[in-house]
Amino acid sequence: MSVKNRNIKVSDFKDEWITNQIDGQCIQFMEDFGFSLCDKKNENGRPGFNGVTISQVRNIFAEVKRLEVQLGGEKTWMEASTNFLMLRPKIAYSAARVLSQKRQSKMGDLKIVLEQAHGCVTGVDSFKRFSQLLEGIIAYHKVYGCLLYTSPSPRDRG
Repeated sequence: MSVKNRNIKVSDFKDEWITNQIDGQCIQFMEDFGFSLCDKKNENGRPGFNGVTISQVRNIFAEVKRLEVQLGGEKTWMEASTNFLMLRPKIAYSAARVLSQKRQSKMGDLKIVLEQAHGCVTGVDSFKRFSQLLEGIIAYHKVYGCLLYTSPSPRDRG
C-alpha cells in the first residue's frame, strides 16, 4: 500500500468507474485521493489544516448506506431514486458549510468528485459502484490518518 500520486487531481476521476466497472486504476485513485483529503505533506506526517474530517463526510456516507439498505429490501430503483437525487444537495450543503470556514479545504475536491460520480449513476448497479467508490475513498482516508473531528477555530479557543 502506497500513495503513488501525491498531487492527484479531481480530473483524474473517470466516469467509467461508475458506469462500467471499478478496476485497479480506480483503487489507486481511491488510495491517492483518500490520502489527498488528509492534506498531508507525506505519509507519516500529521493531517493538514485543510484536511477533511470524518464528521464532515459522515452524513453523506450514512445516506448512501441507508439507500443501500432500501435497495436491498423491497424498494426498487424507481422508488429509491428520489432519495438518491436528494443526495446531491446534501453533498453541496456539507461542502458549503466547510468551505465557508476554510476556503482551501479539501472538501471542495471531494464535492467535485462525488458530484461527477453522482451524475454517472443510472440504476442499481452504477449506484453500487458509487457506494463502493465513496467507501474506498473513506477507507483510505482513515488509513492515512484523517482528522476525527474539526479542530476549534482560534476564536473558539479563547
